[in-house]
Amino acid sequence: MVKKFSALLKEGRLGGNYENSESNNGIPVIKMGNLGRGEININKVQFLPEDIEYNKEDVLIKGDLLFNTRNTLELVGKVSIWREELPFALYNSNLMRMKFNNEIETSNVFMNYYFNTKNSINQLRRFATGTTSVAAIYGKDLKGFNVAFPTLPEQQKIASFLSAVDEKIQQLSRKKELVEQYKKGVMQQLFSEKLRFKDENEKEYPEWEKKKLGDLVKIKSGNSPSDYNFIDDGVNPFIKVEELNNCSKYQNKSRFYSNNHKNLIESFSVIFPKRGAAILNNKVRINDCPILMDSNMMALIPFRKVLDVEFLYSKIVMAELYKIADTSSIPQINNKHIEPFVISTPCLEEQQKIANFLSGIDGKIEQVNGELVKTQEFKKGLLQQMFV
Repeated sequence: MVKKFSALLKEGRLGGNYENSESNNGIPVIKMGNLGRGEININKVQFLPEDIEYNKEDVLIKGDLLFNTRNTLELVGKVSIWREELPFALYNSNLMRMKFNNEIETSNVFMNYYFNTKNSINQLRRFATGTTSVAAIYGKDLKGFNVAFPTLPEQQKIASFLSAVDEKIQQLSRKKELVEQYKKGVMQQLFSEKLRFKDENEKEYPEWEKKKLGDLVKIKSGNSPSDYNFIDDGVNPFIKVEELNNCSKYQNKSRFYSNNHKNLIESFSVIFPKRGAAILNNKVRINDCPILMDSNMMALIPFRKVLDVEFLYSKIVMAELYKIADTSSIPQINNKHIEPFVISTPCLEEQQKIANFLSGIDGKIEQVNGELVKTQEFKKGLLQQMFV
């Protein structure tokens, strides 16, 4: 069954116009920034004073379907259902609560999934007016929106099945988060020397020593892209800062390849941005194949007899790049920042035990993340098949 949205929509009501507040407690207000596509994020919720007067019609009820009327052109038209993520909350004037005609049987859960399909998102975007940075879609603009839906029992079956998939995604996301939190706690224990390993004879390893990083590594910076000839069948990946987004720990792929060997970085070095905002994001990687680097990249090549690369990687991640960098203007890291930077290191054997232990946790994180991505792709495929 296909209906114009105007035939379905009984009421599209905007929320209250509440002033911004810096309070960390009080009455929570759901705003456009909290709306995702199909879900509501309450990590960053703004609060109103407890004694403020509010319209009771602005109180969210479980199952309410919210539509984002104003946002950027990319994000306007986001739709999500309120699952009672908080016991009590209001919604503001950039969100519209949609209520449907009783004569036409619809499930809000089904409609939540329907509005978040690729076809619906593209169709809604065509109704947006305004600019790239400030666009709007209002109830009157949605009259031409075509909605195809089955009978209510079938809607409920589809919604129930997709909700089960969503629950699986949430469980895996939470599992990944817990393992990441565990790793963070373990790293704090290890690098504060509160948690120590013993040798094969159950004897204590020697005390850790403080050393300058410049005495433990060779420092290399990259070259300008103009120094290389890029070809499709090149053997050496050329790593720019943006390539670091394509992996979480080990770097071996790029959009650019060359057979040039000038300033080749040997395998199993620690690489990271040396200039720009990416430093603040702590993007640290290990290259597990020989690579070429852009001039905005830096590599630390450990002296293998005294420093394990996995230990160095964890140490840099824990230290955080921005704490090493000069952030007075444009963030940057040069040799003068690396060479005097002091780190505590155990003997090589204990370094390797620490590195192996943390790598085991990394493996668990990757496993859970793989399951998560697979389930997300499964859901994406289902949506494409169900809502064609």
